[in-house]
Amino acid sequence: MIRILSSRAASIVLLVLSSAWALATFGPLFYSLFFPTKDIQDIIQALEGRKTLSEELVPLVQQLTATNGKLKHAILVNAYWHLSGDYNAKTSQSEKITQLSYLAWFQKRSKPTILIVTRTVTNDSDLNFAVAEGDPLATLRDYFPPILLLALSVFWCWREHARLLPSDD
Repeated sequence: MIRILSSRAASIVLLVLSSAWALATFGPLFYSLFFPTKDIQDIIQALEGRKTLSEELVPLVQQLTATNGKLKHAILVNAYWHLSGDYNAKTSQSEKITQLSYLAWFQKRSKPTILIVTRTVTNDSDLNFAVAEGDPLATLRDYFPPILLLALSVFWCWREHARLLPSDD
């Protein structure tokens, strides 16, 4: 009886932990879908040719469109946020990083690529943007482990629950 209870408790603990991991993985993505970052959206629209940007961001867009052509379509596939602070007696420094990854199709490319747009704000005043290319398999590697663990923990909980039900024999 103790073994059954401990196995059932372990399956529930694993389900809670895997759910928290999946929420931590997919939460930023869903938040970015419902509440998009305006300036990163402006960069994506400029790459599509639908919007003009401020003078300091034009070279960023021109460099990317010169090598890949205009952006045909982009789908948000990953979101990442990082906040850091360094507080000393004399000075303090803070940094906020927002990084959104898109599955992107360009005119001059036959296959889609991962387009990574990074926005960095230092000390609430210095704003920088960077655009890079990523690996599509890296996005799958980010999502596969929490999904797999969540699926296995749901199966284990279901199996433990079914084992404890009385049989009709």
